[in-house]
Amino acid sequence: MPNSLKYIFISAAVIILLFPLLANAQENHECMIINFNMQVDPGAVSLFQRSFSYAESNRIPYVIIEMNTPGGYLDSMMSIVNMTLQAEQKNITVVTFVPPGGMAASAGSYIAVASDKIYMSNGTFIGPSTPIVEGGNAEEQAHVKNAMLAWMVSLAQLHGRNVTAVKAMVLNNTAYSAGEAYQYHLIDGIANSLSDVLVAMNISGCSQTVSSPSVYDQFVSFISNPTVDGLFITLGMMAIMLDIFHATILLTILGILLSAFGLWGSQIIGGNIVGVLIILVGGTLIIAEVKVGHGLLLIAGTLLSLFGTWILASGISYSPSPYGMLSYIMFGIIAGLGIIAAYYLNWIRKTFRVKPKAGPESLIGKKGIAVKDLDPEGEVRVEGIIWRARSKNGERISAGSEVRVVAREELILIVEEARGKSGKNLEHLI
Repeated sequence: MPNSLKYIFISAAVIILLFPLLANAQENHECMIINFNMQVDPGAVSLFQRSFSYAESNRIPYVIIEMNTPGGYLDSMMSIVNMTLQAEQKNITVVTFVPPGGMAASAGSYIAVASDKIYMSNGTFIGPSTPIVEGGNAEEQAHVKNAMLAWMVSLAQLHGRNVTAVKAMVLNNTAYSAGEAYQYHLIDGIANSLSDVLVAMNISGCSQTVSSPSVYDQFVSFISNPTVDGLFITLGMMAIMLDIFHATILLTILGILLSAFGLWGSQIIGGNIVGVLIILVGGTLIIAEVKVGHGLLLIAGTLLSLFGTWILASGISYSPSPYGMLSYIMFGIIAGLGIIAAYYLNWIRKTFRVKPKAGPESLIGKKGIAVKDLDPEGEVRVEGIIWRARSKNGERISAGSEVRVVAREELILIVEEARGKSGKNLEHLI
C-alpha cells in the first residue's frame, strides 16, 4: 500500500475516533438560565446584576433569559439592556426565550431585542414597545418616544433585525405573535421548550445553572411599587408625628423604618443606606435594653441588625451567590454576639439598679466589736467608728464580743453576737 494511502487511512481513523469526543465537548458547554417571570423594576435589576456577575466570574459563555414580563419601568429596563450589551462585549452570548404562556411586552421587548438571539414559543407575543410617560404632557411623551425609537432601532441594527418591524412596535404600539415575529425576521426561531432552544444553539448537553428571583429581589420589587412606597412614606411620617405626642420610641423607630423603605422603593436612597440605617436602629434598641430590661428590645435589636446585614449582603453583586457558607457563619456570629450581649446587658442593668448605700445603711452585714456591754443597748465599733447599738433580741452582749450588724433604726445599729470574745480580732476590726 502506498505511503500516501496509509496516511489517509490513519488520519480518517483518528478523525472517526475523535469525533465523539469533539461532539461531546461541543455539548458540554455551561449555560445559565435566568427565570425572568416578573415586571421590569429594581427587583429585576438586582436579579440581572447577580446573574450576569456570576456568569462573568465563572466564565459561563451562554446566558438564556426565560422571559415572561408585562413590562415595567424605563430606568430599570435601560439598566438591564446595558448589562446585556456589556455581557455580550465580554463574549457572553445572551439569548431571550419566551416560553409557552409568556410574553415580552413593553420594556421586555427592548431587553429581548438587545439579546444576541430571540426564540419564542407558539402562542406568545413580543411588543408593543411604545413608552408611556405617566403624568407627562404631549411634548414629554413625544420626547421619550423619539428617544426610545432611536434606541430600539440601534439595538435592532446591532443584531441584524428588521428595523421596520421594531419601528412599528414603538411608533404604532404594534405587537407580534411568535409566527409573525419569525416571518418578519424579528426573532431567530420558534421553540416550544427550553430544550428546543438548546438544540437550536447546538448546546443541548450544556450544564445548566439556574438563577431565579431571590427573596431580596422580590422584596425590592414589592417596595418599588409606587402605591407601596407612597404608603410606606405616609405611614412612616404619621408614626413619627404620633410619637411626638405619645413619647414612645417604638413609633419613632417604626416610622424611620417605613420611611426608609419608601425612599428606597422610590429610588431616592439606595439599599445600602437602608441597610446601615436598620443596623443603627438595631444598635439603638440594644442599648435601650439597658434601661428597659425586659429583653424584647434586645431581641428586636438583634433581629434588625441581622436584617440590615442581610440587606447589605444582598444589595452587592456578589459572585458566586452571597449566601455561601461564610455568610451563614457571619449570621451565626452575629446571633451569638446577640446572646452574649443579652447576658452582659442584663448584668449592667442589674448593676445600675443597685442603689448605692451610704452612712449606717452601708454597715448592714458588717462585723464589729462591742466596746461596752450591750444590755440591751451599748456601744460598738464598726469600721473604726463607734456607734450606739442595741442587741437584736434584747440579750446581753459583753464588751469585747464580736458582733454583726443586721439592721438599723435611725442612728442606732441593731446587732447580734457573731461569736464569743475575740481579742485577736479587735485590732483587725479597729
